[in-house]
Amino acid sequence: MNNSSLLVRLGLRQSGPWEPPKLLDRLLSSPIRAAAHYLYRWIVGVRGWATRRHFLDTVEAQGTPKVRVVCISDTHDKIVPEIPDGDLLIHAGDLTDHGTPEDLQRQIDWLASLPHAHKVVICGNHDSWFDPSARVAKGMDVDTKGPQFPDNMYYLQHETRTIKFANGRSLKVYGAADIPRCGPDSFSYQYDRSTPPWKGVVPSDVDILITHPPPRHHLDLGLGCYGLLAEIWRVRPPLHVFGHVHWGAGRQVVFWDETQRAYEVLTEDGKEYGQEFKTESLGNRLSYLGRLVAAATMATILLPVWLFAPDILAAEGRGSSSILVNAGQMYGNTGKLGNSVQVIDL
Repeated sequence: MNNSSLLVRLGLRQSGPWEPPKLLDRLLSSPIRAAAHYLYRWIVGVRGWATRRHFLDTVEAQGTPKVRVVCISDTHDKIVPEIPDGDLLIHAGDLTDHGTPEDLQRQIDWLASLPHAHKVVICGNHDSWFDPSARVAKGMDVDTKGPQFPDNMYYLQHETRTIKFANGRSLKVYGAADIPRCGPDSFSYQYDRSTPPWKGVVPSDVDILITHPPPRHHLDLGLGCYGLLAEIWRVRPPLHVFGHVHWGAGRQVVFWDETQRAYEVLTEDGKEYGQEFKTESLGNRLSYLGRLVAAATMATILLPVWLFAPDILAAEGRGSSSILVNAGQMYGNTGKLGNSVQVIDL
């Protein structure tokens, strides 16, 4: 047994790219990237919590009607036992393992049985029937009748839907399943990482973006798409829901500013599954790291203020921040459900 295998068995190293890296993995890969990772987690954790608290307090004080969005993904034929109530239920793909019409219909019938007034579904790479080319590669009859959706459930593939709620609110939702190639031709809507299909396709006024893959560097274990990251920098949707990377499950409030840019530059390892990216010089990386240190210091200093006076936060308006949600329900590589359902008030 080599040293690496021993460290994996001891839980000190990750066993593969689909598992979260340990502290030792990060330090051995790059101490600068490791420092950037932990500094950024502290920054967005503190600042994101304070911003959401300020937003919810303001909404409550003004009496603005909220829309409760319930987010799930990657159920892989399983039934989530307890789904919180809400106004909109989102499933961000991988409803099934094999993507047959029968398997898909069982998942859709389960979703239809839930009480949410509106539901939006996109497919994932395992939901083969939805993609005609994947259907052929899977050996399915191209004329096979597909799953049937109820009237209040909307399947989106590079489509927009404006949903009107009983409280008078309306939200524009855009969904697309396209994913960087990660498996056989029977996987749905795959693209080569060198030619991502995202540039300029998402409406600039979208309220909720739903994709199956995550953007690069955010809740993705480094497996997300760089092209999708560039597109959400352009659009800056209030809410972006995705899945695919099970160990990345969770949520993150991100801020479209130089601190986030510094984190993304530092986290980039110079390649994306063989696609080379320009890496910054050591001097530039240290400069970016200094920016993160300063931002983390400021967040720490302001934390006591935000605890007792969240109104001190300026209302920065749409486009200053976004909520990113990896809604995967599978607990890592266990094949079992185990992650929390994500609920967001907009």
